[in-house]
Amino acid sequence: MLISTIAQIRTASSVNISNSFDNWYPYLLDAEEIFIIPTLGRPVYDYLNAMVFPKGPLVEQLDGYVSIPDILLAKVHRAIALYALYLGVDEMAVSISGAGIQVIQSDTHKPAPQYQIMNVKETFLSRAHRQMDGILEFLAANGETFQSVQLPKSPYFIRSAAEFQLHADIHSSRRVFLSLMPVIGSIEKKYIKPTLSALQFDDLKQKIQSGEDLSPDDQSLLDLVIPALVHLTMARALLEISIDTLDWGIFNNASNTFVNVQNKERANKERISAMHEANRLDGEAELKMLQEYLDNNASADKYPLYFASNRYVGPINAVKRSDFPNSSTNSIFVA
Repeated sequence: MLISTIAQIRTASSVNISNSFDNWYPYLLDAEEIFIIPTLGRPVYDYLNAMVFPKGPLVEQLDGYVSIPDILLAKVHRAIALYALYLGVDEMAVSISGAGIQVIQSDTHKPAPQYQIMNVKETFLSRAHRQMDGILEFLAANGETFQSVQLPKSPYFIRSAAEFQLHADIHSSRRVFLSLMPVIGSIEKKYIKPTLSALQFDDLKQKIQSGEDLSPDDQSLLDLVIPALVHLTMARALLEISIDTLDWGIFNNASNTFVNVQNKERANKERISAMHEANRLDGEAELKMLQEYLDNNASADKYPLYFASNRYVGPINAVKRSDFPNSSTNSIFVA
């Protein structure tokens, strides 16, 4: 475990002096398993863990300053502490014993009202998420320092939160971008690959993943693929991002996590629906533009692999192409 003292928790929040490390130990474990390891990846976590419990000498100081790995470890300490505070705050005010669950109270202290607890939880979670974004940004900026570990990266056409942000506002959040990656992969498979043809799709993907410089033709193609991919991803994600799927049912996460925002639920649904529709229309229009571009430009020397696509209609019929089909057999955007 990366945090080992109560002082490291106090760098993230001014918890009461009566708190001990043992009080927070189970929540720290949960914070690492639920939030830290899935986001950073096991190799990064193991790398940091080796710093906490090194088999050899500690990381050397660089020119008298704290090393880059030390800075990363400090940032991760704060994120773990904040996630642990979020996870544990509900249980800290109760005592679980053979007599049942009792509220802890003294002559000078009484439990906070539930709305205040919920607001504190929301603050802890928001701060922790921002801290994780800062960690991911720090890793990206110092990739050369961490060449020995496998950093989180995108296997898709959109490779970073910055590229995604150019076409849809996710506040440049790398954490949000990582959460969208499964949807990006699904949209690539169901929409982009059939449009380009499997051969053209695989050829462009291989060039991107190899890190080689793209030709002007390939770059032009990618510049048309990415906006369609972003907007279709957003249209799909907006319908899913506001719900929790649990083993006992499907719930609206806002109304079940923070009771004090229940009265905003209807407005949120209306806004989500409007954003979903706008992104869907943009994505389908951009996908049509991509198909028209390929129909007009494919030749023996330029995009020859596109001829394998069953959507190829040629330059004469390109202008007559109907809107991108949105039937029950090939669409995921069914209201």
